Amino acid sequence: MKRPNYGFTLVELLVVITIIGILMGLLIPAVNAARETARRNQCAANIKNLGLAAVQYENTKGSLPPWVNKYGFFDASSSSVDPSDLANFSGMVPTHVKVGGFGVAILPWLDAQPTYEHWTQDRYPIISDGAGDLQQSTGLSGNGFHELAGPNLAIFQCPSNPVSKGSHGKNSYISNNGMSQIFTTQNHDASSNVATVCATFLASQKKSNGCSIAGYRGLDPGTTTMLPTASAPNLDDLKDGQGYTMLYSENVQAAPWFRPGFLDFNDLAPASGEDIEETTELRYSRFTNGAVWHFEDPQAAQLNGLGITSPAGASVQPVYQQHKINGGGNTVAEDIFNLSMGQNRFDAASLARPSSAHVDGVNCAFADGQTRFVTVSVDYRVYQALLTPRGKSSDVPWQEFVLTSELED
Repeated sequence: MKRPNYGFTLVELLVVITIIGILMGLLIPAVNAARETARRNQCAANIKNLGLAAVQYENTKGSLPPWVNKYGFFDASSSSVDPSDLANFSGMVPTHVKVGGFGVAILPWLDAQPTYEHWTQDRYPIISDGAGDLQQSTGLSGNGFHELAGPNLAIFQCPSNPVSKGSHGKNSYISNNGMSQIFTTQNHDASSNVATVCATFLASQKKSNGCSIAGYRGLDPGTTTMLPTASAPNLDDLKDGQGYTMLYSENVQAAPWFRPGFLDFNDLAPASGEDIEETTELRYSRFTNGAVWHFEDPQAAQLNGLGITSPAGASVQPVYQQHKINGGGNTVAEDIFNLSMGQNRFDAASLARPSSAHVDGVNCAFADGQTRFVTVSVDYRVYQALLTPRGKSSDVPWQEFVLTSELED
């Protein structure tokens, strides 16, 4: 009697394997999409907390937080040790001014009071001589910053951002720094770049142009005179509505939250006194951790025909591709994930715009405490309106534009 065959044929096995492969092919994108949704929601929660921290800062200080400020002074002559690093009794940390980036001001409302005290108590240095147990920052984080002055805090990091660089203070977020006093043309890092002055530094910072100002500019070079700063806006100055005024957004090129511009170890140690001179590296702090709008318009030719000019007399420019949300270039090198905030004014000014790893837009925190997902398709006038607290008295080329339903889903 012939024994029955209970096995599978080759054809049956191939059919089963094919079906499993099809099911996996359908399932994996769904799983990845769910993961990205979770990451985007976490990013939205992070940036919402940044916005709420800025509102709490305003309630306490009477103005919105600056993008750069001075927080103290470390005097090496009276403090021979770093009390936060028991292995370092060499006393080699030089006297230095404690100038920090946009994130320092809001640390107390982000459950980071110990880090804030490291900046605001003069007995703690924010730069390190590298002789102790604690690390120095390197690379994009700036050379020589103290490990405890720029820790990697999760609230400053979007989980979807693949290009967060630097050893310390990794960051995915930027503040609304208003009008760029210059605009640039040509391609990213091209040698033929041209920078045109649109306004003086102070004029570009008037209250109707943006939400954050430079709280510290340093000394007028070659003198002992402190450069003046603009008056910081408060929530009452947001005349276009708190729900239509952006405080923070994402940027995949953002520099560390604590680093002011491109300042390093040596830049913060003044030859004498308790302040440093204003340098280009310090002025970069507007762009390295900020979103700015440029004196550009989709209908530049028509506006120039009306004789509209910037405060410094510059003509209206067409909207440059890199200045838009998620703005990049047309080559692989100019893809937003390949661009890097280099140390020249053209890179910095062009990349100071919202960008993200999310599909089709960026998370933004608004002054009413809410977050919105702003799509890449919004008109540049909409983007300018989001950054200007009062468009009709700002320096945007077309002041008559009024934001209405452009952000509605």
